[in-house]
Amino acid sequence: MENVLAISNRSMTIRVACELQVVRGLCRKVREFLADAGLSADELNPWEQTLAEAVNNAILYAPPASKNLPVQTNITVSQTLVEVRISDHTAGFDFPQNAVLPEPDAESGRGLFMIQSLTDEAIYLRGRGENCLVLRKHRNLGSRLSESADDSRQELEETRHTLDLMTEELASSYESLAAIFQYSAELSTNVSSHDFTRRWLDQLLTIIGADWYLLRLLSPDGNHLCVAATSLPGWQEHVIPLASSPDAPCLEQRAIHQHRDVWFDDATPLHHADPLATVGQPASGFAHPIVVNGTPVGVLTVACGTGTRMAEAGNINIIHTFADFLGIQVRNARFAEEQVRTRLMSREMEIATNIQRSLLPERMPNLRGFGMAGHCRSARQVGGDYYDAIVTGEGQLLLVVADVMGKGLPAAIFAAIFRSLVRARLDLAAKPGEFLVWLNRNLGADVGRVDMFITAQLAFVDLNQRRLRVAGAGHPPLLLAGQDGSCEALESSGPPLGVLMQKEYGDTERILPHGAQVFLFTDGLSEARDPAGELLGVPRLIHWLQEQACRQQPVGQTQQNLLAMLEQFEQGTLSGDDQAFVLLAEEPVTSTNHAS
Repeated sequence: MENVLAISNRSMTIRVACELQVVRGLCRKVREFLADAGLSADELNPWEQTLAEAVNNAILYAPPASKNLPVQTNITVSQTLVEVRISDHTAGFDFPQNAVLPEPDAESGRGLFMIQSLTDEAIYLRGRGENCLVLRKHRNLGSRLSESADDSRQELEETRHTLDLMTEELASSYESLAAIFQYSAELSTNVSSHDFTRRWLDQLLTIIGADWYLLRLLSPDGNHLCVAATSLPGWQEHVIPLASSPDAPCLEQRAIHQHRDVWFDDATPLHHADPLATVGQPASGFAHPIVVNGTPVGVLTVACGTGTRMAEAGNINIIHTFADFLGIQVRNARFAEEQVRTRLMSREMEIATNIQRSLLPERMPNLRGFGMAGHCRSARQVGGDYYDAIVTGEGQLLLVVADVMGKGLPAAIFAAIFRSLVRARLDLAAKPGEFLVWLNRNLGADVGRVDMFITAQLAFVDLNQRRLRVAGAGHPPLLLAGQDGSCEALESSGPPLGVLMQKEYGDTERILPHGAQVFLFTDGLSEARDPAGELLGVPRLIHWLQEQACRQQPVGQTQQNLLAMLEQFEQGTLSGDDQAFVLLAEEPVTSTNHAS
């Protein structure tokens, strides 16, 4: 936004947006106006520098809420006087009566000294919500100076020399700001991060007049510094470890370890073991650690030959500013990459979850006089618990539960392999012990290579003869309860699959009692914990199953009662293990459903 409200041969009022990019254009327009009003080149240059500094401050220190308000400048020219009024919407400050030139390495204070030195009168009027800087300068300064004493002329010459140096530094600062605006705009485009960094640092060398740079960034594991960009031709050195001591020989190691600039020059040369010492040319410079929100990102080393300007405070500030912007850009790029990886992993886990769910029974078999229910909950998105119920003949079925050691995707993969093997040999369903021997032989080598194992339990049920044949491999016991309140825990007959390759597994056979309840579960259920850390345990499950058997209710209600009991016991405690169970329960005959 730029809005010239009025222009005449004696006065002008101009408003500009509260943005640093417009300062240069404003100064150019004011210079043209003053030139038309008859000011000489000796008068125009000081006014241009003064106006640039004053408007720049009005924009820089405006709070976010005032960034949408314009900065207004009023210029009035008479035959003897030029008056400039600059309004701002900052919080205001105490304007010193006589500003003192700060030390060469100071980062602030030069602006006020410049403004007071280049004008005859400077007044700062503070108001509520708006302030006004009034600057006045007589047009007969040359004649008055010619009448001054020799010491006044000498003081003026010294002041002019100081102002020339400050003007040069200010011009460099504006150049750096312009570059920052240019490259910040490119962040919104699809520019290569590597190309962006190289061009940014090449621009830095031009601005400060340095000879070379070397940028190292932290490796993803945070243990090494790796070369990301350099202007040194043929640079071969790639990786250096992070320093464990502040006295490390490498300049870059010390900088990032100490979180401060580390300098080198003729008086304090590089250590012979420092990779930078191989550059070979006498130089001076420093390594600057790049830190974003307290987190190290890398280190930027900049150097130049003897007699250059890099040691000046302005150039050091420019290097710091470029490095800070670069660090933010690097962190943002890495954050974006991490988000992409996270989304991809999340999508892959979502697909794995859907695949694992598809491996579980879509519906339980319909059996005359019996109901069935199954449940599986993973501690993560996917897990290693698995259950199944497979009809193998008229009135016959195989119940399966398995638990792969561990959680997550590796466990889910072996659970899927286990399911495939079980369904491949249903001819062994009536002989669960022999079935486990075959599974152990075909799974053992695979799970053994990755130091894993599988606990499993197979239960063959013949409803026609009301017989149950069970075999287990390192798994929690199968619970068999009757309507009379009896409950038996049938323990596993052998070790987990994948532990002993030549192990035999035996069968345990029982007659189904009246009102039978057959309950198979994984240890994630019995090892559930309450907020105090107490285990649910097998005895509690036995007591719960005895109560359910006595009620002779539909199996769906029994399943709901179990899940409610589990939720009440855990009281919101996150489960540390996968949980799965399958339940076969005799029900009063209410329909003529047959085995499917």
